Amino acid sequence: MEFKLVEVFGTGPLTGGPLGVVLCDTACDDALMQRLAARLAMPETVFLRSGDGGEVDVRIFTPYVELDFAGHPLVGAAAVAVQEGLATPGWVEMRTRSGIVRARVGPRADSAALEERLCQVGPAVAPDVVCGAVGLASDAAVGLVRLVSAGLGFVCLPVSVADLRSAQALPLEVAALSEQVPGLADAFGVAVFVPQLPEVRSRVFVPEPVCAEDPATGSAALAVAGWLAYQERSAESLAFDIVQGTAELGFARMRVKVRSQADQGLLATVGGGVRTLFHGRLMLGETVADKA
Repeated sequence: MEFKLVEVFGTGPLTGGPLGVVLCDTACDDALMQRLAARLAMPETVFLRSGDGGEVDVRIFTPYVELDFAGHPLVGAAAVAVQEGLATPGWVEMRTRSGIVRARVGPRADSAALEERLCQVGPAVAPDVVCGAVGLASDAAVGLVRLVSAGLGFVCLPVSVADLRSAQALPLEVAALSEQVPGLADAFGVAVFVPQLPEVRSRVFVPEPVCAEDPATGSAALAVAGWLAYQERSAESLAFDIVQGTAELGFARMRVKVRSQADQGLLATVGGGVRTLFHGRLMLGETVADKA
């Protein structure tokens, strides 16, 4: 099978979110996909093949679980689908476990942006346990802590610049939030951010030890956009950049837009660049002994 490692939302080589992309001629076995995602140990690996109705079938796996929706994997998948001739520039339809997701891919297939998604903003939750789950003092929050989801739920924790730098990747503590804090049953991770426009700085922590700090998280960017728009209720729309990561991980830059519609609620989109780091083949059915 053909394989690509792409970087989504990067600001240069070896930045942004790494994404493994496997091109499948036919449907792959579920257990094989999960094992391969674990072996590749990327934050996510996607498996692409042409769908029966002209869409692109996309399966999304972390090293531990399959996801219904994720931001940077779908942005990357849409761009690679165009690069590999599975789709044409413009709107690309992707069939996921959560249904059809569309992304607009640029003419050179080096950027993409998701179609607007509904942001669901939950009630405020007690901040102390959430702060502790990322290694911060119980009073580190500088605003209300809420669960926000545009397909994958993230606890949005606004903090100061100093606390953003001090936050720690504690995957077991992040995993425990869904049981310890009422209202966070659907939380996948914690988005720690400095709520200052027009450029929001963030870091994202998830419950998976292999990738406990995610370097580029489109679904978390959508959640932060929903949080900010909910706070800025006087504004009909917001457009800004989210810069996520650290010097060690590299930085990602995501362009986010969010608007309020009286009949639909908060609608947000995220997009950015996609570049290929390397391209090769996965040899899953052949061994050295076979060749001998």
